[in-house]
Amino acid sequence: AYSWAPPPHTQSGSKIPPDNRHRFTSPVASRHHYHYSVAMESTKEHFLNYRDAVIYPSDLAILDSPTAWLNDACINFQMTRLQQTQDERRNAAKEDESEQKRQKKGADDGDGERSDLLEDLFIDPSVISFLVHQLNEDDEDYDVELSNLNASWKLPQPPTSGHQCINMKKLGKEELHAKKSSQTYQRKRVFISISDQFAASRSTFTLPGGGNHWSLLLWEIDTLYYEAEDGFNALVGVGFHHFDSSRGFNEAAAIVVAKKLHRVLCASMSKNDGVADVVEVLECETPQQRNGYDCGIFALGFADALSAANEYPFIKEHHEAFLQSHFEENGGQGDFAPSLRKRIGDDIRELAGKAQQKRKR
Repeated sequence: AYSWAPPPHTQSGSKIPPDNRHRFTSPVASRHHYHYSVAMESTKEHFLNYRDAVIYPSDLAILDSPTAWLNDACINFQMTRLQQTQDERRNAAKEDESEQKRQKKGADDGDGERSDLLEDLFIDPSVISFLVHQLNEDDEDYDVELSNLNASWKLPQPPTSGHQCINMKKLGKEELHAKKSSQTYQRKRVFISISDQFAASRSTFTLPGGGNHWSLLLWEIDTLYYEAEDGFNALVGVGFHHFDSSRGFNEAAAIVVAKKLHRVLCASMSKNDGVADVVEVLECETPQQRNGYDCGIFALGFADALSAANEYPFIKEHHEAFLQSHFEENGGQGDFAPSLRKRIGDDIRELAGKAQQKRKR
């Protein structure tokens, strides 16, 4: 199973073919002579299997090339790696918090104590491919599949009554913070790699070697659990921010995916719970690539930077300023992409070396 959640193909009745889940989308690596078909790859021994993110020698060759487009295997590896890193950070923070509570044992906590939880989720591109192109609303198990994803991603499960799903922009920060003083405030960030193929027709999507561009969609969910006169209620604020290193190229694909993701979130809610029908994706100003091959690296770099920034609100302008600063501090146009490409390749080799040493013991 993936480190972030049990993948949908492990759920009963799911349609994702297990053998193909790492090769659904690939911006055209074949133009750089690194494309291998699923059949060819299946006959070769993989270089690394990191928490079910499988890397073959051809994938590593893509990272070693300064001009090769990243395929979905490279994207999925780094997203899985980021998930593991964030899980370790979160566990360490929990341990520190527990230690602080032990040191304060016996003190009066008072009624004003509030718990803020931040959780990150990094999704395999093949799962998004399944959601967009293989799961149809007229399928008899459509609602079941949405519920499976909702549960495996551990999305908010508000009370059975009294909760609302509201666009984060319309929620109002004053209203949100006014209710936070004595209740639990849960923040969840979901990082999704967007391929332009997600906006393609189903027939076009099935053609091999499709896809030309990667970008990053950040799905942010604020859940505020609070006491009301009629019981324990919740407000769910939802925001989508899109970061595209080739401005506008993947805008349509990001909207398609955001609408699908919103339906997954609302799978746990009834139609009478104030669920917003309109999904808004905010296009963010981001550092721009100056070539035709670094889109995947830029998308991963954006995910890496944003996931490391925990102490700022879910606001478009904050995202933009932070990303620009991170970009300039990490080499800017000259070195941002090449250094990250090398770092990922070196990381794969180091992990593979450790795995080989472990097998020899």
